[in-house]
Amino acid sequence: WGLRITESRPRRNCRSRDNFRVTTKLAFPSRHRVDLFSELPPASLHALLEAGTRRRLRDGAVVQKRGDAVDYALLVLSGQLRSELYTADGGERLSRWMERGEVSGLSSVLGHAPTPVDLVAVGDSEILILPGARLIALMARDATLGLAMARVLSLRVNELFDTLSHQAESTLQARVWKTVQHLAAENGQRRNGHLLLRISQSDLAHVVVASRQRVNEALRTLQAEGKIRLGYRWMEILE
Repeated sequence: WGLRITESRPRRNCRSRDNFRVTTKLAFPSRHRVDLFSELPPASLHALLEAGTRRRLRDGAVVQKRGDAVDYALLVLSGQLRSELYTADGGERLSRWMERGEVSGLSSVLGHAPTPVDLVAVGDSEILILPGARLIALMARDATLGLAMARVLSLRVNELFDTLSHQAESTLQARVWKTVQHLAAENGQRRNGHLLLRISQSDLAHVVVASRQRVNEALRTLQAEGKIRLGYRWMEILE
C-alpha cells in the first residue's frame, strides 16, 4: 500500500539526560485520545485487526513524511509514534505522541488529503496497516466502528483548537504551564493515583517554540509560584 519505512534519522530522545517526570494528583482525563482496543467491542476490534497487515518498526524508523499521498490508515499496536512538524526555517517541532490503540491517516483515507505530519517510531513498535478501501467497507458495515472513527476525527479538531489556544497565551510561562498540563493529560501514565509524563526539556521547548534555556527559566518561575516542584528528572504539579 505504498508504505515506505525509511532508515532511522537522528532525533532527540524523549528519555535523554534532561528528562523530567510530571507527577500530579489531578485526575486529568485524556480528552483527545481514542484507544480503539478499549472502546471497540470484541467483534468490531477483531474485524479491524483482520483487515490489516502488521509491521514491526525499529526505534527511529520514519513511517510517514508530511506531504505523502497515501491510501491507508495506521493503528498503533505497541510502542509509540512521534508526530513531528517543521517550522518555516526547518526547525523540528514535536506535535504529540501516538500511543497503543490510536489510529492515524483517516484524513488521507476519507478526505484524500496528504499526510499532515512526520511519524517516527519511538522505541521498537508495531503498527497495523489498514488499506483505505477495506477500512471504509468496515465502517460502512459496522456503525460502532464508524462512530469511533468519527470520534477520533472530532477530538483531533478539538486538540488543534486547544493547541492554538495554548500558543495564543501572552507569556512563555503561561504556554509552558498549559502545555505541560495538556501533555500530562494526553500522554501521562497513572501510577498510584498520580499522573506521570516523561519528556525532555528539549522536546518541551520544541512544543512551545522556545529555547531550552527559556523553558527552564519558565519552569523555575512556576516552581517559585508554588505551581510545580522540580526534582531530578521529575516535576510535580501542586495545583
